[in-house]
Amino acid sequence: MKPLVESSVKQNNSNFIIMKKLLTVTILLTLTYFSYSQRTPWTEEGVREIASKASESELVNQCSMLTQEGYLSYAEILVDRLLELKPNNPNYNYRKGFFCLDIRRDYEAAEKYLEIAVTKINTNYDMYSTKEQASPPDAYYHLAQCYHYAGKLDLATTNYQKFLENTRKKSELIAETQLKLQQISTASTLIQSPVNCDIRNLGEVVNSEFPEYSSVVSFDGTSLYFTSRRPWERGESDPFIDPRISQYKEDVYVSYLDLDSSWTKPERLDFCTPVRNEASVSISTDERRIYLYEDSTGNGDIYFSDLKENKFDEIQLLKDKRINTQYWETHATVSNDGELLIFSSDRPGGLGGLDLYLCKRLENGEWSEPVNMGPTINGPKDDDAPFISVDNKQLYFGTNDGRSMGGFDILISELQPDKTWGQARNIGYPFNSTNDDLYYTTTVDGLTGYITSYRAGGQGEKDIYEIKNNFLGVKGHTVLKGEVVTADGSLLPDDLIFMANVTCVDCEEGALKHILYTRKRDGKFMTGLQPCKTYTLTYYDAKDNKVMGEETFKTECTTEYSEIYKQLKIDVAKREVIFPKDEVEEIPDVIVKDYTNLELKHYFDYNKNKISVKKGELKDFVKALKQQIEDGREKATIVIESSASYVPTKSFDSNDELARLRAENMKYDLLDYFEKDKDTKGKVVVVVAKTIVQGPEYDKDFKNSDKYKPYQYVFLRTE
Repeated sequence: MKPLVESSVKQNNSNFIIMKKLLTVTILLTLTYFSYSQRTPWTEEGVREIASKASESELVNQCSMLTQEGYLSYAEILVDRLLELKPNNPNYNYRKGFFCLDIRRDYEAAEKYLEIAVTKINTNYDMYSTKEQASPPDAYYHLAQCYHYAGKLDLATTNYQKFLENTRKKSELIAETQLKLQQISTASTLIQSPVNCDIRNLGEVVNSEFPEYSSVVSFDGTSLYFTSRRPWERGESDPFIDPRISQYKEDVYVSYLDLDSSWTKPERLDFCTPVRNEASVSISTDERRIYLYEDSTGNGDIYFSDLKENKFDEIQLLKDKRINTQYWETHATVSNDGELLIFSSDRPGGLGGLDLYLCKRLENGEWSEPVNMGPTINGPKDDDAPFISVDNKQLYFGTNDGRSMGGFDILISELQPDKTWGQARNIGYPFNSTNDDLYYTTTVDGLTGYITSYRAGGQGEKDIYEIKNNFLGVKGHTVLKGEVVTADGSLLPDDLIFMANVTCVDCEEGALKHILYTRKRDGKFMTGLQPCKTYTLTYYDAKDNKVMGEETFKTECTTEYSEIYKQLKIDVAKREVIFPKDEVEEIPDVIVKDYTNLELKHYFDYNKNKISVKKGELKDFVKALKQQIEDGREKATIVIESSASYVPTKSFDSNDELARLRAENMKYDLLDYFEKDKDTKGKVVVVVAKTIVQGPEYDKDFKNSDKYKPYQYVFLRTE
């Protein structure tokens, strides 16, 4: 009888593109069925009944059959009972280790079972025989996987080689093993030259004990959309747990960045149902459209949902037969300017499994015929989860071929002067790990991104991480950031649909145009512009195309990343934009006098690190300094000192990092406030003088705020 092997059966588990490996045998077996094992469909209650009553022989048979049928979580219940009977049996430990690895990707738990499994190997392994005490040679492969995921590369190499020495020549895992050895070679090279990045788990507010993945961050970094398999609060999703993998259906959530730089409690989007899978894929720049993956049509397709009346509408299939086909379409992203769409598909004619395809926007608004992005991007395995930077010059995506260190890794390709995409390269270690790293998206400057990873110490099966770097930033590009407000300070009317027609007058390609909408929840907008070019912005009310104003400006001629900020005031009654030249300003008399230096000391709660210039004591501080400048103060320096206590932090690498972050957040918020105001721009300097960790030693009494809070502060003074 053939050994337990892995086959390349495709499994849309969590849209994470893990090529599910189901155990198979080629010889049909005549099984003895017993009455209490007949459960159609299978239920957890029925399987637990089998576990409590069946003999060892019956448990082995039923465990093997459930495994073949794909009910791995049920098969694991039976193997747990077998391990109670014979805890040191290599065969049963092999099965348990396989389930830990395949169902939950729990390589740390699987390792101890598989180390027992490889103590006895039988090349003629019989999965249905109670007399079988040994494991198949595949146990070496799976143990090597555990070591590989854990970064134990020498042990992984040894066990991959043992598998090759002991397995049958026709094993489907031989090619996979050769690929894994190639990935180990890639890992060894990259680990020798680590890149500079800071990786942080987003913690228990965003991540949970359940899988979280496929995060998409808004360009301004204030919204994070992601997929989770967590249960619904009132148990509505409980009846729809997938019995094969014992997981809830996929739902899409959004979390917003709070004033203290923490993420708010995630909100489930309105179109989600407990019955079906909906997985986040990408969002438009204005967050008025979200793209999704949904698999009810068969292999899986790209859907979308539009924001209407502050709620996302029911999802709709993207009805372009050149994009969605009878094959597997897993992911799509649209560029900031709406001119490019890149998606992944396993349709025939590709270079591997999933390939990336590119479409361009035609003059009639439709998408062009998809074009395979070619061998500089696509490899012999799966290439998935594309994301394109704000300037359309950096393409990030995941691959699991030999360019990876293990599992999926993030690669980057850059647009060349001849408008072709350059050879994709691995971003590097520790940005990528020896486990799966996928779904990378960034904020507008490219220096902060979010990624899905399996890493030691995570909250659940897979988690979302924040990655900061200093080498992937957007260069030679200007970003327009704006905000629409009313002249009288009232809320924007719900029926006002503010949009802008952005036209590049002197771009090399001719007059380039695209439409820009404000974000519904806060009236903000954002788009990328080329440096050293002339732009015209024509503002409309989209409900009837009434022109509300127009302005022309030239972007700065620079090779660095730069930003333009505009606050557009609207006369709601007239539906007009009030430009600065339309305002009559009174020039106050300048009085030369001495100015009192200002001070502010703010005490933080545990792990908090940010306060807002828009309210409270900090609002009063900046308002007082602004008044001094309006009264004639020519220059002011704000000196910052910050402190953290010795209470251990779970959200940051160290208390030193927390103290530094408190100072840095304050510095950049103050600079942002004073530089955006024409009256104070260039007149306020902000410096960080000291960041320290101090106070009494921690004594496992973090709730004692009276003891520790005096050392959790930020202190400001003007000079």
